[in-house]
Amino acid sequence: MTCRPWLTPTLMTLAATLTLVALSGCATRNPSGAVQTSPEAAWQVFRQQYCTPSKKPGLLVKASLSYSRPKPIKRSNRTVISMWGNFSGPMRLDISAGIGKLLAHIREDTNGLLVFYPSDKVAYTHTNPVLGATRLGMPFPFSLNELANIVNGDFSGLVPNEYAEPGLQNSDFSYQFSNGLVSRLVLNETGRPILLEGRTTKAYETAQAWRLEINTYKEAVDKSAPLPEKLTLALDNGEKGVLRIKARELKVAPWPAKATDLKLPKNVKTIRLDNRHSPSRNQDMPVVYTD
Repeated sequence: MTCRPWLTPTLMTLAATLTLVALSGCATRNPSGAVQTSPEAAWQVFRQQYCTPSKKPGLLVKASLSYSRPKPIKRSNRTVISMWGNFSGPMRLDISAGIGKLLAHIREDTNGLLVFYPSDKVAYTHTNPVLGATRLGMPFPFSLNELANIVNGDFSGLVPNEYAEPGLQNSDFSYQFSNGLVSRLVLNETGRPILLEGRTTKAYETAQAWRLEINTYKEAVDKSAPLPEKLTLALDNGEKGVLRIKARELKVAPWPAKATDLKLPKNVKTIRLDNRHSPSRNQDMPVVYTD
């Protein structure tokens, strides 16, 4: 069998990933770009600008994903992804090689994760989307739904309502959290999130630390809060994925069920990963290398 690092693309999910609900205290985005003078002031700007679930029902994202890992065998590749779906419903992700060959079809919904590799004619399922992805060698800490919200500038599903301890980091503001997926958040001087850190304790058989950097933002044409344009997700084992957003479109109507469905051909073998006999990500899983 072949192995598939994009799938370790850490971000395929980054990736994504990626489950977001409105949190109390979130208000309409009102970006001013003004420099904040205290951690609490920056926190309030963050809550106003980047804790607001979209009023639109769904989105479509086109992006490139560059992946690298140092061991056990040094690998790097670049893939193209299309992600689409509804914030309150199914989310789809297709991954292609640079030449356009489809490597994988992925669907996430309330029933869990479905991943189909057309070249292998095999599909995998798991009731837990994040854990299912890790079992396939895709070590990202978010669901596709969470990733979609992050790409759309909404961090309310990841960052707790209240911080435990604020601090300063050069000209930026740092916040520690006592519980939840995110243990640390860094905002720049204008209240824009630039770094999130945490551990994959709920998704991995062996917990790993992760670090999500929002390297660049794209200014919005309607003067709303700038949205993430380049994101880098790294794990403490050296794996790293860089997601570059090429196009982003919010939908005025929900995606129809047919558009987010993933029907498998009749000759496809389906393997469940959520039972005690299923293989782990350390075994020879069928993944695809594009380098």
